[in-house]
Amino acid sequence: MAQQKNPIEIFADELIKQAEITLPEDELSAYKERLMKQIHERLGLVFLNALDKKGLEEYANLMKKNPTPKEVQEFLASHIDNYQEKAREALEGFAQDFFAALRK
Repeated sequence: MAQQKNPIEIFADELIKQAEITLPEDELSAYKERLMKQIHERLGLVFLNALDKKGLEEYANLMKKNPTPKEVQEFLASHIDNYQEKAREALEGFAQDFFAALRK
């Protein structure tokens, strides 16, 4: 049974498909990994900026426990108003920046 892709991987795959990026398999895999890292960083900045001081402290304590991605997502959803909307906006902004960079 194939491992289920996470939402970030699905998003990266879709960007690569829409951009019609064709590379040899090993290069495409490395490209996708870099792209996913950039997506994670963008989301991280958006979410950390949305947390108040207490939320940042609680987040730091959570990270010391090596949480699962699901635990991190649940924490953020419970501490950030409009979490889903902020995530969607961040991904839309990332996609716009990605395609703008490709056109340069």
